[in-house]
Amino acid sequence: MRTHIVTMAPLLHHYLFIQLIVLPKGLSHLVRTQQVVRATLGEDAVLNCELMTPKNVRQVTWQKVTTEANENVATYSKRGSNVNPPFQGKVEFEDEGLQNCSIVIRGVSRGDECCYKCLFNTFPDGPISGRTCLQVNELYGPSLLITQTNNSHTTLSCSATGQPTPIVTWEDTEIKENSTMANVTHHNGTVTVTITSTLAAFSVPDKDIRVGCVVSLFSGGVTKNVSMVIPARNQASFPGEPEVTDGDRISVIVAVMGSLCFIAVCCGAAVVLWCKLRNTMTSPNPTANDRKSGEQEELSTLNTQPST
Repeated sequence: MRTHIVTMAPLLHHYLFIQLIVLPKGLSHLVRTQQVVRATLGEDAVLNCELMTPKNVRQVTWQKVTTEANENVATYSKRGSNVNPPFQGKVEFEDEGLQNCSIVIRGVSRGDECCYKCLFNTFPDGPISGRTCLQVNELYGPSLLITQTNNSHTTLSCSATGQPTPIVTWEDTEIKENSTMANVTHHNGTVTVTITSTLAAFSVPDKDIRVGCVVSLFSGGVTKNVSMVIPARNQASFPGEPEVTDGDRISVIVAVMGSLCFIAVCCGAAVVLWCKLRNTMTSPNPTANDRKSGEQEELSTLNTQPST
């Protein structure tokens, strides 16, 4: 009996080795998992794997698939769970089980974006694996801007930045039909999408209307929206384009006329002062000899007068 056991042990080791090499790729259809898990940057992501049929599972291993090699992230067995040091504080077990096992990645970043493999080590079937890929999304915005140009056109502009490329649309169907789209790709891989529509002044109604912009990263995904009110045509006033009223025009005219009058008065006073100064400079000044002769004539006149 002992001889039989010793003889079977090497055969069992060879069998398990063959299973590790051959079967992981062939039995992936036995694992139910989500092919792509999407999470927004900074949020948590849950990865789950479940065996389609019950197996004698000894251990579940989660691996991070990289271009160089697969890196062990965490393991679970009847003895408990273990997260490898590089992933401690980042990865936790969400659901611990040998038939159904899931992990959660806290605060996903760009470095977490890759595929992950769940490996069910079974006996005697060997390892059975599943694969799920984490896609990290970024979305900033949307922002909506309404401007008025020369009181003749109203321009609507909505933009959002994200990865993958955001889908930006108007809620109003009529505005959609007259829109242009522009994309700008940034060095970090994000893309800014701007949708612009121009409305003629006569198309703006006589009452306030609300315009909405909707943004999503993929069809059926989480959406964000923003809306603003376009004032009625007779009271339209938008940031960056202040409205000029009749009172403002009159104030400007009065200020200009007052300035012109002030300039005219100053010019007239300057002319009068210049004329006086010129006359003063051209009139003859009495010399000392003239003053002396005048005094002598006055004395002679006094001397010729008869005394009484």
